[in-house]
Formats: sequence, structure tokens, C-alpha cells
Amino acid sequence: MGIFLNSTAPYESYKRTAQTRFFVDKTWLIDEILHGLERDNQRCVCITRPRRFGKTVMANMLCAFLGNAADSGDIFSCLKISRSPFYRTHRNQYDVIYIDFSEEPEKCGFYDRYISRFLDGVKADLRKGFPEIAEDDRKSL
Repeated sequence: MGIFLNSTAPYESYKRTAQTRFFVDKTWLIDEILHGLERDNQRCVCITRPRRFGKTVMANMLCAFLGNAADSGDIFSCLKISRSPFYRTHRNQYDVIYIDFSEEPEKCGFYDRYISRFLDGVKADLRKGFPEIAEDDRKSL
């Protein structure tokens, strides 16, 4: 499986999207989400939309902006979010776990095997990224 912790995949994907001919800047949604999290003291965001309405693009945008895997200033410096007070304080400041369930990995035809491989991959990334945290196998991820 791929890299889950601090993957550059969402950055690379969103950069390709932002360079397309018909790109529409929706980065102000980042500002609205961050304002909502701050105002409501929330820790989680759930983004739901109908099928084919840009959930993956939005997730990639958020990961590219918040994640510290790559400096995304080249993408966002000319977009609406760059005018936000959150731009400098939140851009590329966080460890991000990026999970893409849109493709099934090779030789993983059973759901249990798929989830097991996914969990093993995330745990391996977390062990590598945060070696100071002791893993307790009795606890759920």
C-alpha cells in the first residue's frame, strides 16, 4: 500500500488540478472550514457531497494546504485563500493521514484483507513518523 502519513499524493494531485485550463478557485472554503472549527471549537470535519461533486478534489485541496509533506505555497499564493488570516498560520503546519479508498490494492480481493493491509500500512507509517509513541496492540487504531 502507499504512504498514509504525510504523503505528497494530495499535493501533487491538487497541483495538477489547479493547473488545468478550466480550474475554478474554491480555496475560500478552506477559510470557511477553519473559521468554523475555531468558532465552534470543533476538531473534525465531515465533507459530504453527492457522487461526482468534487469530494476528492476538496480533500486533496485541504491536505495540500494543511499538510507538511510539501511546500504548497506555489499553488496557493495566487489563490483566494492567500488573503485569509489563516493562510500563514495553517498552511503546511500539520501531519496529515491521507487515505484513498477509490482504488483497491493489487491481490486484495477480500474486504477483511483490504482493511487489514490498510491498518498495517497506517500503523507502520505512524511508527516511523512518531517513534516516541509506544504502540499498544490491544488498542484500536
